[in-house]
Amino acid sequence: MLKAVSRSSSFLWKKPESNPVLTKIHTAPKEALHTFLTGTDTMELFNDRLVDSEVIYGTLVEVVAEKDGWSEVIVLDQASHQNEKGYPGFIPTADLTKVSADYGKAAEKISVIVPQADLKLTDHTRPIPFGAVLDLSSETETDYLVNTPEGSGTVSKADSQKITAYQDSLAQRMIQLAEQFLDLPYIWAGTSGSGFDCSGFVYSLHRANGVLIPRDTPEQADGGQHVAYKDALPGDLLLFAYEEGKGEVHHVGMYLGNDEMIHSQTPGSKVMKTKIAGSKYEPELTVVTRYWTDEKINKEGR
Repeated sequence: MLKAVSRSSSFLWKKPESNPVLTKIHTAPKEALHTFLTGTDTMELFNDRLVDSEVIYGTLVEVVAEKDGWSEVIVLDQASHQNEKGYPGFIPTADLTKVSADYGKAAEKISVIVPQADLKLTDHTRPIPFGAVLDLSSETETDYLVNTPEGSGTVSKADSQKITAYQDSLAQRMIQLAEQFLDLPYIWAGTSGSGFDCSGFVYSLHRANGVLIPRDTPEQADGGQHVAYKDALPGDLLLFAYEEGKGEVHHVGMYLGNDEMIHSQTPGSKVMKTKIAGSKYEPELTVVTRYWTDEKINKEGR
């Protein structure tokens, strides 16, 4: 059974179990993003490895089973080695809703390009996060009319874009969108405008622009078009591994050019720019890979 996320965003939990952070989320309005979580809350998500990812409004999931208020799901647009269909985990059933058979199949889609946009529905307004992708029905001079899990709604053109309709190159567009998040606190498993982990940051930048890449760093390192660092272009991904680049891949950033990357650094830190030379990352650089090429966009028919 296919359902869609009907909360502004919902974490993908490792286990269908209650915990203090989940209790806090459920006491907040369903319209709320996770901006109310404290640093202590987000460190608990990291230290206890409670969640694997975040699934934002409108995202389709395959429901495998439902029990005791939990849905075991597969997130279809987050590729993972754990399941050939997508990222597996658990989402509170209350955060999901049934959708029509044609949901998600429109020829044109829009994505949110600001940290938080207002989705105006018939009887209420819901904040939806950066990277939310919705079917486009029509447009006015100022708004896009979209199909959502809750019916028709509108999103301001100032806060969204038609996917792949850019004046600049795709790589430059991703960098422009990335820079608005400088100083945003890191959130383990985050993929939304209220906080990202390192792989969630680059995943969301690609997704907002119509390119789906793997969700986690090891799979991100395996895919794409590998290039030498001397040939890296802005928009490429820089992957870093322990043991001076020979061990487990553990971090990723987006290359800006001039030996600099933008990345969501680490728990307790934030989105920042870092020069590679002379940094702790220099000896750990293991893979440079490119997902954004025009050839890829053309092959996907976008």
